[in-house]
Amino acid sequence: MLSKKQELSRDLSPQEKNKKIIQLLLLCLPILVSFLSNFGLNIPLPGCPLLYYLGIPCPAWGLTRSFQAITQGNILQGIKFHLFGPILFIIFLSLIFHLIKEILKNKYISNAYIKILRHSTYQTTFLLILFAYHGTRLHNLWKTGELSHAFLHSPLVEWVSTINWLLIKNLLYN
Repeated sequence: MLSKKQELSRDLSPQEKNKKIIQLLLLCLPILVSFLSNFGLNIPLPGCPLLYYLGIPCPAWGLTRSFQAITQGNILQGIKFHLFGPILFIIFLSLIFHLIKEILKNKYISNAYIKILRHSTYQTTFLLILFAYHGTRLHNLWKTGELSHAFLHSPLVEWVSTINWLLIKNLLYN
């Protein structure tokens, strides 16, 4: 059995290296898409299914626009789109450089930020703060009436109400 220090400095197996390459590509994708969209390249992105079907924005609502603003150099606009946009952008970049270094050296590399990102207490805290932020945004939409309007006119609610009216109609006329 390897010690913790030996485990962290060992070579990557071919499967582990392939996994790191896939992780690298997945982390690069949002930043690359955001960067390319600033040059007029219109990449059709799938919308948020929660927003589309229920009219309720998800916790990631605004992250794409935030990343686009950040790649344009407009950090304040990125924060306005999503408070966590700049934080996640920095985390993505850090992980990208970390993975590149691991892949090029063909070794596991451990450092403070990787330990922090993997620590469940920090992950839980981050998610709780994210959901509190999201709850605040939803509350603001609720106060203006936008949330209830979007929900009541969402495809799912319209579909359910149509089915109910059809059932009532069939019950009354049959």
